[in-house]
Amino acid sequence: MRAWTVDADDIRVAEDFDDALLHRTPEIDSFLNLDRDDKFIVIGTKGFGKTLLLKAKRILYQRAGRAVCLPTGNLLDKPIGDKIFGKEALAFFAASALPWSKLWLTAIAAATLKHVGRSDGLRVTPKLAGLMADERLHGVIDHFVRLLDFSPSELQRSAADTDGHLLPRLRALNSPVAIFIDGVDEYFHKHIESRTSHPSVTGPLSPSVWYFAQLGLVEVAYQLRRINHHLKVFAAVRKEAYARLQTTVMSQQYRGSAVDIVYPIESLREIFVNNIRLEKADRMVRPERLRADPVEAFVGRTKITHLYTGDEEDTFDYVCRHTLLRPRDLMTIGERLVALRPEERRNEDRFKETVNLAATEISHEYLTEIAPYVGDLDLERFLRRVPGHILTRAEVEELFRDHNVEGGSGEDRHVFCALYRVGLLGHLHYDWVSGAWVQRFLRPGEGTLGPDGVLPSATHYLVHPVLSDVIGRLNPAYLRRIDRVNIVGYGRSWRETPSGDRAVTARALCVLTGDVHGFGGLMRKGVDAAVRQALEEAVRKWARETIAAEIRGGDTVSVVHDDPVVLAQVARHLVDEVYRAPGQPRLRIALHYGEVQTRRRATDGSPVIAGGDAVLCAARVEPHVEPGQIWMTEEFRAQLAERPSLWRATPVTGPGGAHQINVKKEGETEPDLWVQLHRLEF
Repeated sequence: MRAWTVDADDIRVAEDFDDALLHRTPEIDSFLNLDRDDKFIVIGTKGFGKTLLLKAKRILYQRAGRAVCLPTGNLLDKPIGDKIFGKEALAFFAASALPWSKLWLTAIAAATLKHVGRSDGLRVTPKLAGLMADERLHGVIDHFVRLLDFSPSELQRSAADTDGHLLPRLRALNSPVAIFIDGVDEYFHKHIESRTSHPSVTGPLSPSVWYFAQLGLVEVAYQLRRINHHLKVFAAVRKEAYARLQTTVMSQQYRGSAVDIVYPIESLREIFVNNIRLEKADRMVRPERLRADPVEAFVGRTKITHLYTGDEEDTFDYVCRHTLLRPRDLMTIGERLVALRPEERRNEDRFKETVNLAATEISHEYLTEIAPYVGDLDLERFLRRVPGHILTRAEVEELFRDHNVEGGSGEDRHVFCALYRVGLLGHLHYDWVSGAWVQRFLRPGEGTLGPDGVLPSATHYLVHPVLSDVIGRLNPAYLRRIDRVNIVGYGRSWRETPSGDRAVTARALCVLTGDVHGFGGLMRKGVDAAVRQALEEAVRKWARETIAAEIRGGDTVSVVHDDPVVLAQVARHLVDEVYRAPGQPRLRIALHYGEVQTRRRATDGSPVIAGGDAVLCAARVEPHVEPGQIWMTEEFRAQLAERPSLWRATPVTGPGGAHQINVKKEGETEPDLWVQLHRLEF
């Protein structure tokens, strides 16, 4: 089993399975325990690993030789293809879960009795007798699909024969048989792609078919366990369907038979780390750290700096908040990251870009997945109007009214409720345990799906980070309204807009941004520690009089000051000092002048860089700078020209001799950023 396996269908035989990649929570342990048979239904939304867990159970049974396992040719019995119902059949199957329970019972009984050689001599209707005699049908799904072709009256007669003739033989079964069924939700998925039944090339449709087909299987699996403890049916069903059982009188019994796959953040971290450990050492950025800190070994850093708030965020936490807390999302991001060369992955901007691109892929897939549950809400039209990722209550109410007025349906549809229920809109929640305001998002499957309902009362609402690029492409202004204090994410604490000496202040300053060119190669040569030390000592020595200076990732430096001459001198000294380190590393430095945001550090009150347009511009210019050189924008040059100095500015031309260069990051939705550049020389 390879690392970052997104689809458990890649595990076709027991030898493909790697137990090291299966993270065991207490509930999962209870399900996999072969000495317990009270857990036999796996529930979860898409992306939580239902199929993987069911296959793990099958493989454990198979290895232990505890029972005859069905199906015999595959790990799980899964229907494939499509089923078109006529109007009569659709009305029959869409009425309740009862017809499905009867159908599943007949299919399971037929497959089991045929496999153990107890199907001879049955006195049943010709239709059912033909099913039992057909040697081409082996597994439960083989019989299930064939039974779907029976007319409602034929199914009712077959159900009566099952109760009268097949069940007595099942009760007498004295050898263990374990059946594993998966994929029922996918087989009937077309029925929830449209919220209303309508004739089409797919045949008449009804969402009830999707729900009842799964609920009937749960009911039969539970009943068979009571009929004969030798016969066990293990199945995976979608959480959205299983939720409907909570309204029945048997809800507690059914709940006790199911394992609900939910992973806390710590478990998701372990899943991510386990996949990193499957990678070869030459795929690591810092292989020597693999044992102590696998994430640092893989990415090359322990912290990610938020451009606008200046906060340093744990690397895995950054990855995690760009997911929907599903293992599949982590696999998607991990697969994109491992495709980068180690030196690319080490670069913080490249790392962020890759994670955000993967998050966009996750969001597109999820929006398609939830489309059936939000009705006919025009999400794209709505998302174009969202002004930013943090919204006040007043903004939410105004957007709600405007959206419904524009829709002209005459019926109020609260699009925010739909987004909240599917986990894409969060809100501020007061945590009584910690006594603090925290950000709260529902996880996929945690809320009752549907476009209507009540939005929790809150002062602020939060748009999930996975939607950032999706909305940004529809509405570029969304990406420019970024909060300078709070980072949006699951369970993150909320900081009110600070006042006094901790307030974020903005003023025009000079900015220096530098990066060690080819740092990945220096790491592979084992000389990166000396380079890091050289950069740290140079910043400490030459930038001590500046307003703020910081180093990120060991090779990236940012300095802000109000005197352009001082900053130019700092730049020259940094280039010289770092070049003296082993390997003769070369800094490339960009200088700019414009709005810079700073705030006071809570611990000692010292200024720290909190963001600003000038910081962003310098960061965009820096990758274009030739190694060992210092480039400055026209804005910085103008400031430098006002002060007496011996520095010279040599124009840098773009492609075709153009006077301006577009330094916008490729592949991003941000607007073009044209700058006039000069090389700083002495």
